[in-house]
Amino acid sequence: MILGLLAFFAPSARAVISGSTYNYSDPGSAPWNYVGSLNGASGVYLGDYNNTNWVLTAAHVGWGNFTLGGATYDAIGNSAFSLYNSDGSLSDLSLFQISGAPGLANLAIASSEPAGGSTVQMIGFGGGKSWGTNTIYGYTNYTLGGTPYGGIGIVTLASGEGGNGAQGVGGDSGGGMFYEDSGNWTLAGTLSGAGNLTDGNGTNLGQATVAVDLAAYSSQITTDIDSVAIPEPSTYAMILGVAALGFAAIRGRGDRGVSAGASIERFNT
Repeated sequence: MILGLLAFFAPSARAVISGSTYNYSDPGSAPWNYVGSLNGASGVYLGDYNNTNWVLTAAHVGWGNFTLGGATYDAIGNSAFSLYNSDGSLSDLSLFQISGAPGLANLAIASSEPAGGSTVQMIGFGGGKSWGTNTIYGYTNYTLGGTPYGGIGIVTLASGEGGNGAQGVGGDSGGGMFYEDSGNWTLAGTLSGAGNLTDGNGTNLGQATVAVDLAAYSSQITTDIDSVAIPEPSTYAMILGVAALGFAAIRGRGDRGVSAGASIERFNT
């Protein structure tokens, strides 16, 4: 059973924060080049598939013109796909096409979940592009306050990395959570929301960020892209304007799941 709590708006903030530090400079890792700005929030360029170019973002951010590397790419109308959970409910993901090619190699998307304790790099565009690192605490089922979105999420805690674990803030919605394996970078999650969480035993875990677990949706993403890149009839679902990011509730999944705390924040996107 998913618990229900009211969410509230967080104050405006800058992008991904590590402890009290904002990392605005290019970290020299490939993922930095793929994260751009979109509707006052963030999005991730996935690549060029048979001359069709795709961006992934949070569904509550919506689709729109995408700015990456100083260039703005127009969104292609009626190209957006919704992505669904196994029960038919909506995940917090939107996939859409842009006009023009940024000229980057196709980005790998996780098809299996990184293990708990894996190091991840989060990149967002909230008030200024920035990045930070953290470790995966666990996975959870969650819902997004005031929206129809939810699904499977990756949890990272502010207490990670000795209290300097990166956390998403205002405008980071739709940004990327990446991990590196044998020198290869993979997109593991789409930044979705943040809140003060407790575990199943009632222990306060403190501030946490949840990203959509893309391993649960990678096959849908591939199928949707292929339905256009390898042309055959398809139906597009347009994502219209939606509310700001937030969690109504989350519940534990697996041996390191988490449940909702007394207060759940929204990114002010």
